[in-house]
Amino acid sequence: MEALRALYQEAKAACLALGELPAHHRRRQRERRRLEKAAVKLARPYANQAHAPQRLLAQRLMKHLHELFVFVSDPRVPADNNLAERSLRPAVIARKISGGTRSAKGSATRMGLMSLLGTWAAQGKGMLQGCREILLPTPAP
Repeated sequence: MEALRALYQEAKAACLALGELPAHHRRRQRERRRLEKAAVKLARPYANQAHAPQRLLAQRLMKHLHELFVFVSDPRVPADNNLAERSLRPAVIARKISGGTRSAKGSATRMGLMSLLGTWAAQGKGMLQGCREILLPTPAP
């Protein structure tokens, strides 16, 4: 686990060294491939060991290898998913406080509404404006 954490820190440091401009595209791709090979080297010994506690993590690393270091090759991609996690947090807290819903359909409806509200907030729209855009017909050009 420590070796994997060190590899992630190494990838973040490589991003800083390469800067934010995509001018070093080939160099970024080479660095990404090098990091992916290092991740495989860490994961492969444990991926097929039935009793290894890190087996599931190793299998997940191998399965999602092509997604792990996208942030190295593309400077527009963040190195973490903190923004996504933070955007889900209000919906999760609301669900926990209310105790959830009584049916699968109710849960789907609630999550759909939370998604709409979150999207409108990200777009800088209020709930009223978003509802109007969905419910009222758009004028013909």
